[in-house]
Amino acid sequence: MKIDSHQHFWKFLGNEKDYVWMMDEYSLLKTNFGPEDLAPLLNLVDFDGTVAVQAREMPKENDYLLALAKKFDFIKGVVGWLDLCDPKIENDLERYDHQPKLKGLRMLIHDRLDLEFASSPNHVRGVGLLERHGLTYDLLLKPQHIRASTVLVDHLPNQKFVIDHIAKPDIKMGLFEPWGKEIAALAERPNVYCKLSSLITQADWNNWSEEQFEPYLDHVLESFGPSRVMIGSDWPVCTCVTDYVTTMGMITRWAAKLSDTERMLLFGDNCVHFYCLEGSSL
Repeated sequence: MKIDSHQHFWKFLGNEKDYVWMMDEYSLLKTNFGPEDLAPLLNLVDFDGTVAVQAREMPKENDYLLALAKKFDFIKGVVGWLDLCDPKIENDLERYDHQPKLKGLRMLIHDRLDLEFASSPNHVRGVGLLERHGLTYDLLLKPQHIRASTVLVDHLPNQKFVIDHIAKPDIKMGLFEPWGKEIAALAERPNVYCKLSSLITQADWNNWSEEQFEPYLDHVLESFGPSRVMIGSDWPVCTCVTDYVTTMGMITRWAAKLSDTERMLLFGDNCVHFYCLEGSSL
């Protein structure tokens, strides 16, 4: 299967206050985006399914996405949200034990003022409970959060982690370090994967080229290897810059230099393995 490892759905109209991160620059996103909108786009790029990722920090987001996943078979998995720092988080986790399409959780680490949040005791404790519930953890980071996240990962060597959006290097300014050195160090941990997603939104929205992304993509591939990277669109956020087909095509064209087996890993097999997606022979 070919899987888009990272995209979102939301009903913005009537729930405007839920999406506190949608500032003025995201005005194009302030409408509804649902499975009916994404399905024809998946057909255009010949992909079979997606992983839907939370866009609101509230428990009702899980129920919303899981309801969509039950209705639309191409939604193979859901990455939801719970407050993992809550002392009673175990009760919330148990509530979802019988939801097979809930594959993982994430918290918005990169929005925290505390750069050490990822390695804070309450967060480490909460993430440490995920393994027993069969859940993965998406690391939503900016470069300044990588060091603390490495500490988190070292505390939990058996927990499965995946970095969203290659940790958002500043491609617009052409900055490579310290991102390059620190993400390579994090990649040394074998339980950490990386999503090749949202690179376009880290560039200059009005003046970008595919060549800008190649050094970052090459570095991630070299650091993680072909068995721990996965393609993701970050749709509909990517539409602030360009359309879905162009977004996915950029990674596809870059990956033309890989072997057939490596492309299969990147386009689906790694995602299926990481999230334990249903409907696969893996």
